Amino acid sequence: MENLDDSFYGKKIAELTGRFERMISNGESLYYEVDDLEELLEHYMICHKLDLAQLVVDTAKAQYPSNQQLLIKEAELLSLTNRHSEALELLNQVSYLEGSNPDFHIAKATILSQCGNYEDAIKSLHRALDCSSDEHDMIYMNLAVEYQNLENYPEAVKYLKKSLLLDPQNEDAMYELAYCYELAKGHDDAILTFNKLIDQSPYNEHAWFNLGASYQAVGQYEKALVAFDYVIIIDEAFHAAYFNKANVLVQLEKYREAIDLYKKALAFEILDSLIFFYIGDCYDNLEEHKNALIYFEKALKKDETMAEAWLGASSSLDLLGRELEALEYGKKAIQADPENGDYWCYLAGLQMKYDLPDDSQISFETAIEKGYLMEDVWEDYAQLCLTVKNNKQAQTVIDRGLDLHEDNKMLQLYKAILLYRQDLEDDGFEILVQVLVQDPTLIEEFILFYPKGMETEEIQFLIESMK
Repeated sequence: MENLDDSFYGKKIAELTGRFERMISNGESLYYEVDDLEELLEHYMICHKLDLAQLVVDTAKAQYPSNQQLLIKEAELLSLTNRHSEALELLNQVSYLEGSNPDFHIAKATILSQCGNYEDAIKSLHRALDCSSDEHDMIYMNLAVEYQNLENYPEAVKYLKKSLLLDPQNEDAMYELAYCYELAKGHDDAILTFNKLIDQSPYNEHAWFNLGASYQAVGQYEKALVAFDYVIIIDEAFHAAYFNKANVLVQLEKYREAIDLYKKALAFEILDSLIFFYIGDCYDNLEEHKNALIYFEKALKKDETMAEAWLGASSSLDLLGRELEALEYGKKAIQADPENGDYWCYLAGLQMKYDLPDDSQISFETAIEKGYLMEDVWEDYAQLCLTVKNNKQAQTVIDRGLDLHEDNKMLQLYKAILLYRQDLEDDGFEILVQVLVQDPTLIEEFILFYPKGMETEEIQFLIESMK
């Protein structure tokens, strides 16, 4: 049911704005109570209707030229239009009379914060605390924000806890607290704090949700599932609980259960494209590639700029043997995110698989240029060069890869293969032995690229000795 206070306020502000805007439109001059002007000014600033807010200020100055509270509101308006110096100057004019007014110090703190003077903003907020007999929870919230601006998350946490102590139902404070804990990697403290809040208010779904997210962050997935279940029991319409619970089930590799929950989350029509993508990813993990493709394409219908959905669909098409479409979708992924070296590496692998070596080489080089320097790019690129018997390019790729990953056994093996191809069998055999001692299965890769090796006695002996 609609809150009666909210309903009354909504009707009142609608009447006030209607009356004020008719007055402006008709060029009239009407009288207003001070409180009404404050409410109008607050409303227009919140809605960012700054031209109308300025007209309210002009009306207030004409009708109440000495009202200090309205001057404080005017300073807030000036700060919204980036006239910070004027705003602070205006506040200085009323500082003597308003020094014991918490609104004065809060307004000043807001303007100082917008100027980047976070330390001074904190001082003003502490003065507001000294002056105020109520609303300490809101001031504590503002203090927490300023400490976040300073990246002092322990202090931010302290004031958020104080705010929640006064108002355990403050959702904003709760989520800010979770955010600070996440940034500070204080997940264990978060678990303790949210458990305490639940002890105080067992049916607080937001406390349960943040507890679940904290358990999720530290890998305590079973406890996270229980917490998210409580959220859903308390509020069946809490869409984020379905989504997060599904994410936890994915971590536990319970993909079918995750799919069911993702589908329930879809009913709330929020994050549709992302949820479709996650469902596709679950089907991909279940190796149900037709279903995976269906949901990747659903994601793309919602958001054709989703690069990861193009990539997922490309992978599904590849596994379904639809080569031309797989290539096309892979290229679409890169069009959506051209700076992603991982995607270029994927496309290079696809092109190598489909016997497009020149295209593949360009894609590998682009992947490296974009900063993708993981071991697999060097392994696959070297494998391509060896396959097309471009030994010179293979040497360059292997050396570059080993400069970054000197212990990579596959690259060391490829180096041995190159030495054999260059008739440097002794040097090649020395590296080959070192590699096979650590991973005997790599002998198959060696024979694949240097089948003549089976004709040499030393390699035959090596294979027998490994058996």
